[in-house]
Amino acid sequence: MTTPSQPVSPTGAPYLPAEPQAGTGSRVAAAFGALIVLLGGAIFSLGIVFFAPLGMLIGAAIWRKRGRVLSMVGHWLAALIGAAAVVGAFAAFTAAVVPQGSWDQFKHTMDSANSVAVSQSGRATPLDSAAARAARKATSSPRGMAVMLAYGFGFAGILMVLFFGTVGWIGGMLLGFAIKGRWPGAVPMSSGSYPVGNA
Repeated sequence: MTTPSQPVSPTGAPYLPAEPQAGTGSRVAAAFGALIVLLGGAIFSLGIVFFAPLGMLIGAAIWRKRGRVLSMVGHWLAALIGAAAVVGAFAAFTAAVVPQGSWDQFKHTMDSANSVAVSQSGRATPLDSAAARAARKATSSPRGMAVMLAYGFGFAGILMVLFFGTVGWIGGMLLGFAIKGRWPGAVPMSSGSYPVGNA
């Protein structure tokens, strides 16, 4: 008489318990949370946060066609890409509609500010005078001014993408939880477990 065989543990990637589908109360609360986050973020982002969940949806669809599941970090990166696309399009549109004389007017304003700084340089310390001369040298050159503006607008754009994309990602995760009953990126399996590498 043979003894019953012991259950064999998986030898591949480590397994974790799959997240069960949430109840109705949790999904309703997540829906309200998503509504608050997305609508609140749309007020100060001019609707940019709405494109973050759209990027998450597109990214998840692309991964699904490849037979894989987009992870939570992947959803966050997709949300940032969606926000970056809108911010980049808005910057390009703004640059296209700006009047031709705006750059000259801005340069004239900077020259006037430099003139005021020169008139007050007599009361400044040698260190302040050197800083003022360096600033005048940087702003007097069109190339230097362009580099300064590019760095400034680029840094501001990165901050906008990170902030608006993250806010949209939070709203998108809550919305996905409300619709599916689990966080986007989780893999439901009837066996109650799934490989960590496929999550």
